[in-house]
Amino acid sequence: MKIVQLMAENIKKLKAIEITPTDNLVMITGDNAQGKSSVLDCITYALCGGKEIPEKPIKKGKDKGKIIMDMGEFIITRSFTKDNSYLKIEPKNGSQIKSPQKFLDELVGKISFDPLEFLNNESKKQKDILFGLLGIDVGEIDAREKRLREERIILGRDRDRVKVLHDKAEVFPDDLPEKEVSINSLSTRLKEVMEWNSKLQAEIADNENLKALAKKDLERIALFREEAEELMKKARTITQKAGRLQKSVDEKKEEYVHTRDRLANTKVEDAFCIEKQMAEVEVTNTQIRGKREWLKICDEFQKLEKSYTSYSQQISDIATERSEALSGKEMPVEGLSFDDGGLLYNGIPLDQASDGEKLMISMGISMALNPQIRVLRIKDGSLLGPKNIAILSDMIKERDFQLFFEKVDTSGNIGIYIEEGEITKVDGKPVNTLPKSNAITITAQASQDGSASSIGAEEDWPAIKTPEAKPEDEGW
Repeated sequence: MKIVQLMAENIKKLKAIEITPTDNLVMITGDNAQGKSSVLDCITYALCGGKEIPEKPIKKGKDKGKIIMDMGEFIITRSFTKDNSYLKIEPKNGSQIKSPQKFLDELVGKISFDPLEFLNNESKKQKDILFGLLGIDVGEIDAREKRLREERIILGRDRDRVKVLHDKAEVFPDDLPEKEVSINSLSTRLKEVMEWNSKLQAEIADNENLKALAKKDLERIALFREEAEELMKKARTITQKAGRLQKSVDEKKEEYVHTRDRLANTKVEDAFCIEKQMAEVEVTNTQIRGKREWLKICDEFQKLEKSYTSYSQQISDIATERSEALSGKEMPVEGLSFDDGGLLYNGIPLDQASDGEKLMISMGISMALNPQIRVLRIKDGSLLGPKNIAILSDMIKERDFQLFFEKVDTSGNIGIYIEEGEITKVDGKPVNTLPKSNAITITAQASQDGSASSIGAEEDWPAIKTPEAKPEDEGW
């Protein structure tokens, strides 16, 4: 279903136009701000209505405007006043349409009629449009994937932070004790050892002194014996003294030997070792604390690594789920596919495809999304060169679509030339500007779905038929 005839009056920059397409490609040319875009907008206003119509669609300075579009099977009439817009659809078979806008909504495609608008979307939006075309609802899958990716990013940051600590941490000996050594207990032990050793040294010194005293006694015995030879008279007394002294010596000797043997078998405590331990205990304790923290970091890193791997697997499973959802779906363009980043063409991102490939893909998708109303529009067509225009022309002819193409061209030799809101030339040939009435009646029958309110009876509508362009015609 294509446009057989398009008429519009007082819409945006248009005064009055009448277009009867004779080819699949309808070129709308002219200088800037002459009304070219207004022609393409009339198509959207007529078919889509609703929010596609701006707040002020009527030409500045006018009170009423109208669009009449013959689609072959039916005629669409949208009329506008300053306060309202009205829709009427007249099937040519004489049937009645109770809800005209609903009728059009069911015919019109799922996206705009402009293929270039598809290319201007971001990758994710393009992918969503494609999924909508294929009848696949991946909204829940995408939301779940987005949530998992966001959570994985946060988890990855924590994992990387802990990994830095893990990699920089000091490696500690395996035999390092778990508990820190108490410096107070070592200090108390050192005091006890020093007191014990001091007492032992004093006892040794006393014992040695005992030996020295015994030695002096022996010297005196020898002296007494010498004196005994000389002093026989004093021999008994001296002998007695000597005997007593001998006994004392024997006792001292016995005590000395006993003490010496006991002390010889008594171990001297190593105070130096304790002093060394005290010097090193803080180093050891620092290592113990460091190892304890390192083990904690290892445990945290392993948990985070496990969680990160789990998120990656879930994301991979979602990709598989999405691929399975697309299994068996026929793409609108051969070679078209997708990945997490967006659409692919022959395995490469769509952004990296040539301009011609992008245009072909966008046209293919736009055609697939508009299977019944086979009408497309391209605004700003001046950005496309002859090669791309040729691609468009071939595609619409091959699939029998109609393309209204806007292009800035001031030569007047190409297509339907618009000047000051009217058609002045067609393919370089001047056309007679028809006189237009400033008092065209614009009324509408209230639609059954409430999309229009009545401002006149049904008989107030002018007869709708395909007019012939004649210079003598007075209005529509």
